Amino acid sequence: MRIARVSLGGRSSTAIVKGRRVHLVSGTIWKPGDETGESAPLSAVRFLPPTKPTKIVAIGVNYLDHAGERRAPSEAQPFLKAPSSLIGPGDAIELTADATNTHMEAEVVAVISKRARDITEDQVDDYVLGYTAGNDVSERDWQQADLQWWRAKSSDTFTAVGPWVDTSLKPEQIEVQGLISGRVQQSSDTSLLIHSIRTCIARISRYMTLERGDLVFTGTPGTTGRIVAGDTCEVKVGGMSLTNPVKAR
Repeated sequence: MRIARVSLGGRSSTAIVKGRRVHLVSGTIWKPGDETGESAPLSAVRFLPPTKPTKIVAIGVNYLDHAGERRAPSEAQPFLKAPSSLIGPGDAIELTADATNTHMEAEVVAVISKRARDITEDQVDDYVLGYTAGNDVSERDWQQADLQWWRAKSSDTFTAVGPWVDTSLKPEQIEVQGLISGRVQQSSDTSLLIHSIRTCIARISRYMTLERGDLVFTGTPGTTGRIVAGDTCEVKVGGMSLTNPVKAR
């Protein structure tokens, strides 16, 4: 099932995506109900971020080809991104004048379905609604210059997610691609993760309770690319496409 939050006719609704159309349903993404009888082409709706997370957790250096000459971490290395940085499909990634070395990072994102505290890897699937596409926008110079990644990872508009949650995707092998203005910059799949998605979520939950709607970015592959105003970022995950224009703020 492909579940989404959409805006249609000025109101937000839960929808099921079938082919090239969305079908509005009663209920929520956590418990979708019956179809209302109203549907529309994908192009006629605005997709919203699938959840309103209390926290966004991301995993650093989780593909060998992204680690480069750095030693692969022996355990998953989570960090936080501010929920205030969250945007949805079609929303603009805004760069301030001093953001001169900003990169897109294509990632598979897990959507947490219920409170998860100190769960095991074997239990993780019961706590994940499904997976979506994400762009962990990152300003490399700020990562190097600042003691903390507060602005490098959490500036306004630096976390793009959507367009829908696919509940059928299996975490062992989800394809992910990152494109900058139509050019493929990154291409991989989750079978090449250093630490599996289940391992990452279990580790996070050991120290930090995950709530329903929280998002877990699972790592970015390969060599990321610099983005500038006028570019378009696209993340492809498991048959869905998340697209965001880049503009100067």
